Amino acid sequence: MNNFFENHRIEIGEKLTTPFVNSNNIYQDGTTPMYRDTDGKLWAMSGHTHVGEIAMFCGNSLDDIKKLYPIKTNFKTGNAEYAFFGICYPEGIKPRGSIWPFGLYICPNTHRFFCWFHNETGWAGDGSAYDAFGPCEEPKYDSDFRHIGLMHSDDEGKTWDFDRWVMTGFEPSLTSRYNPNNDCMIGQAGDVLKFGCGDFSIFVEPEGDYIYLFYSKATIDISAKTTENSWQKCEGFVARCLKRTDGTMGDFVKYYDGAFCEAGNLGRESAILADCWHPRVVYSQPLDLYIMVSKPMMAAKCGKIKGLDQKRKVAQFCVSKDLVNWSCPKVFPNGDKPFGNHYNAIVSDDGDCQPHILKTNEFSILCNHNGTDVERFKAKII
Repeated sequence: MNNFFENHRIEIGEKLTTPFVNSNNIYQDGTTPMYRDTDGKLWAMSGHTHVGEIAMFCGNSLDDIKKLYPIKTNFKTGNAEYAFFGICYPEGIKPRGSIWPFGLYICPNTHRFFCWFHNETGWAGDGSAYDAFGPCEEPKYDSDFRHIGLMHSDDEGKTWDFDRWVMTGFEPSLTSRYNPNNDCMIGQAGDVLKFGCGDFSIFVEPEGDYIYLFYSKATIDISAKTTENSWQKCEGFVARCLKRTDGTMGDFVKYYDGAFCEAGNLGRESAILADCWHPRVVYSQPLDLYIMVSKPMMAAKCGKIKGLDQKRKVAQFCVSKDLVNWSCPKVFPNGDKPFGNHYNAIVSDDGDCQPHILKTNEFSILCNHNGTDVERFKAKII
């Protein structure tokens, strides 16, 4: 498996437009979640709550998918006094901030839409945001804490109800420098801290029993003099929950020490990739392999990949037989530069299968940066 990319390469073709663009009032910040319902319609969500809007998109494939309507949440975001109905993070801290939708699943029997979203304590808290140091307007060094929440919709994404928080890091979302509750909880001590579960995507097994959640977790030295030197690690992890078909959704179990055995909230976790930002996975039928695309955050940051621009836009690819053991990542060129962006997603071009299932070795890769237009590149495995 580790030598797959010694004999194969990913060839990047023409660039196409998508409807996930600023002119549609969409400022996508992460990969775009998609899922196909039992009627054959391909659905997508794009955007986030504090810039532009989140909207639902629908079509037969990437070729004709288009914006339908902005979503409405039946709960507030923003300040900790009213956001998310006051349903605390699993640590017992009041929630706050925005939602970034990164995972979509449509129940085949009830047609209920489930969306998992990324949340951070340091952005759009309307006066209650905080990072490792304390209250903030914007987090210093990205040192705010990530959680993953779940919401559902019974009207094809027009309105959404908040369910609960489903993924939390093992380390609590507070530090010895700042406890937002001002209570007896003990926060992370020292300068090298971990900032929770987020920056994720969903992979739904086509034949199996599980929905897999691939996520990133940052380790940051908050004593660093500059943002450039603050990030120490950006590892990739995985958890899974049962794939239900009755309109309910189960809890995630994290992969730890060789097995899926730890609770999604506050459980321990073992990294499946040492350098991995915002992983996204598809299954290739012709190759009988899983393919992950992500960004090598630390390798790009440290200058180990030549030819990058100032924003270090690059994608890395690796393969797996079992979703937990992955090959060494490989970067491919596009012309005279490394290919990719801050967020990268392989998506099937076919109109009759799930977007994370590849029926051929030809597909699309969607790429974007923070709040930029999402671009589509035709690609194939040679």
